[in-house]
Amino acid sequence: MNTIALSKINLQAPTQLRLMENQAHIEELAHAYADRGSFHELPWVALVKETNEYVPIDGFHRLMAVEWLHNQKDIQTDANTEAVAIRYSEFDTMAEAIIAAAGVNATHGLKRQKGDIQNAIRTLLEYNRIDFMLTPYKLNKKAIMETVKCSSRAYEKETRVIRSELEAHRNITMFNLHEEGLSQREIAQRIGCDQKTVSNILREEKTHGTDVPQINSLEPKGESIAHDAEVAKDDEPSVFTHSTTATVAEDPWAEFEKEDRKKSKPKTQKESLSDDELTKLLSGLSPRQRTLAINYLTDF
Repeated sequence: MNTIALSKINLQAPTQLRLMENQAHIEELAHAYADRGSFHELPWVALVKETNEYVPIDGFHRLMAVEWLHNQKDIQTDANTEAVAIRYSEFDTMAEAIIAAAGVNATHGLKRQKGDIQNAIRTLLEYNRIDFMLTPYKLNKKAIMETVKCSSRAYEKETRVIRSELEAHRNITMFNLHEEGLSQREIAQRIGCDQKTVSNILREEKTHGTDVPQINSLEPKGESIAHDAEVAKDDEPSVFTHSTTATVAEDPWAEFEKEDRKKSKPKTQKESLSDDELTKLLSGLSPRQRTLAINYLTDF
């Protein structure tokens, strides 16, 4: 059995994938801990080597119960509230720790509430998009369901907003590439879809004058992705702001898209001038402009 000082555990870590904690459940666990001095199931805490910090993988409510009990001077108990017995493991990165935490509440503990699964998925995408997206605009349903441990029905419900955001982001990218002069075939290759899809979306936009939708960007920003206001009010406790020095995943497709843009960028056709045309052009310049032009052409 491993024991660790409660003060060493980061209870604000991004491994908390619930939308918010349940204070009533915390206090209930705290009173049970005060009576018994232990939990039936030990909290799972891991050392993340990337950030050199201890984070909960499973058992946030239990650990917060011990913390709450420690601060209640009017509750008499012989239970140790400064150190706690834990299951212990280690992970190289925060992303690995988050993956381990993503499905722990599927079968035990307080039942997952509205928004918990969506919050878990958003956090997975924030820290490790490459393993949970098939393209920059399409989720990897199988990988997400296996990691979060949810049904197909729950997946469809909890990712509806995310998939809508990705589709809007894809369409905006299509419009922008079309404005840059890329063909539908080139756009399809860049986006990762068939040409018919590109044609349909561009035609619909042209026919109906569809307004470009505003979306919550899924680009990594070093902080938690914004969530809908309906699932968390400003005055309620939230775990969206994580205290950690772990870095979010780099955009895995950025370099590929950058290279594609270089390849698809129209090449400027160079024009050549005869000696007479060049002389005529230079004669229309001031002496200073002529000197600068000649120096530039010499360097070129």
